[in-house]
Amino acid sequence: MMLSFSVVIPLYNKGRYVYDTIQSVLGQTYRHFEIIVVDDGSTDDGPSIVGAIDDERVKLIRQPNGGVSRARNRGIDAATGDIVTFLDADDWYGPYYLETVAALAAEHPEIVFFGCAYHRALEYVPGDLSRPPQPLPVSVQSNYYELLRQHHPGVHTNSVAIRRMQLAAMQPCFPVGESHGEDQDLWFRLSEKFTLLYCSVMLVGYRIDVPGSLMMLRPKGMLPYFERLQQRALSGQLTGEQRRSALRLVGDSRSALAREYLEYGDRAEAFRQLRLGWRACSQHWLISLLMVAGFSPKMALRFRKWRGGRAQAG
Repeated sequence: MMLSFSVVIPLYNKGRYVYDTIQSVLGQTYRHFEIIVVDDGSTDDGPSIVGAIDDERVKLIRQPNGGVSRARNRGIDAATGDIVTFLDADDWYGPYYLETVAALAAEHPEIVFFGCAYHRALEYVPGDLSRPPQPLPVSVQSNYYELLRQHHPGVHTNSVAIRRMQLAAMQPCFPVGESHGEDQDLWFRLSEKFTLLYCSVMLVGYRIDVPGSLMMLRPKGMLPYFERLQQRALSGQLTGEQRRSALRLVGDSRSALAREYLEYGDRAEAFRQLRLGWRACSQHWLISLLMVAGFSPKMALRFRKWRGGRAQAG
C-alpha cells in the first residue's frame, strides 16, 4: 500500500510567496498527498491565491487570527494522510522530498519521526535541490539533545515528517500563543518519545531574511520551550544520558543568554541565568562565568564580534 502525506501549511500574510510554496509540493515526484493550507486571518491576497489553484489536493481552511501554533494544530486535525509534514508559506520542498520520506518510512515501519537537512537561501529557485544519492545517508538519533549540543543544526519545521496517528495523540502539538520556538518544543517532545531517523541530504528549502538592524535590543529571557525542557529533566521525566544532555543544552543556552544580558549591562541578571544553568558543567558555561565576572559590556560585545568573525572565516 502506498503511503499518503498531509502537508500542513499555515498562512498569514504571505501572499507574495505562497503560490511558489504550493507549486513546490505539487511538483513532487511522489504524488500521493494532500495540501492543507490553514489561513490564520490573513489581510492580504494570500487566501485568494490559494483558492484559485485548480487542484483538488489543495484544501483551504480559514480561521480568525490565532497564531501559527493554532493554525498548525488545526491542520493536523484536518489531516487524513499516513504521514504529516509541515511547510511554512514562504519556504519550499525540493522535488524529491516526499519520495525520499516515503522510501524511508516504508523501509523503517518502526520509525515514527523522520528528519532531513535543509537548504538556507534568500530566494526560491525551482529544482535547486537535486536527487539524493543512493543509498541514502541516514543515521538513527536516540539523543537529539546531544546532537544539538554538538552544534548540529537539527531539524527545521519544513524538514520533519511524523506518522499521523502518533502525532494526533499528542494534540495540541504546538503550544498555542507561542510563535518563537514553538516548533522546537514539539521536536523536543517527539525526540523524547520516539527515535529520530535523520537523512543528511538537503531536501527542503528555508528562506532566510536579509540581515536587519544591528542595534542592540534587550534580551527577552529564556524561551518557554527551554524552561519546559529543564522542568521535564529535573522532574524525572527524562533519565540517563538524555537527561544529562538536556540539562547541558539548557545550561549552554542560559550561558549564551547571560552574555547577552552582560552586553546590555545587566550583570545581575547575567549571573542569575548562570546560576539557573549551572548543571551544564561545560566549557561554554565556565567561559561565560568568567566573562560575566570580569568583562565590561563593551568587552563582551567586542568578544562576540571577534568570535563571529572567526566563525565566518572558518
